[in-house]
Amino acid sequence: MLRVLANGVIALFSLWTLAVSIAEFLGITIHFPWIISGADEIPVHRLQSIRIAILLTFAHYGVLHIFGKNKEYLPIHFLSQYLFYLVISGGIILYQSGVAASEYGILVIMIIIWLLTVVAGQPLNRDYFKNK
Repeated sequence: MLRVLANGVIALFSLWTLAVSIAEFLGITIHFPWIISGADEIPVHRLQSIRIAILLTFAHYGVLHIFGKNKEYLPIHFLSQYLFYLVISGGIILYQSGVAASEYGILVIMIIIWLLTVVAGQPLNRDYFKNK
């Protein structure tokens, strides 16, 4: 049941990101959750969080490659890693910036989405007690 919920939230989040991307191509800037603004009005702390999360995700996979830990990863694994680094960098940036408490609500939503991607990315183990 939790996996179904996780997949549903991931699907909704994917649709949101697709809609925001298309809107940006049409000249409409939307930031989380549905705040429409000009491109110059996106808060700097959000841009910093995204930038740092991208850099940390790149560093994560780069280090795995350098140490020979290469393997095929599912897209959900990449999404989970990115959201993990977004939550970490976002929490640090929000704390350092001293922003309004409502911004921490968005961080909580991202933590929930990250945890649901972790749940959705776990393999199904249905054969625990099956005789071989």
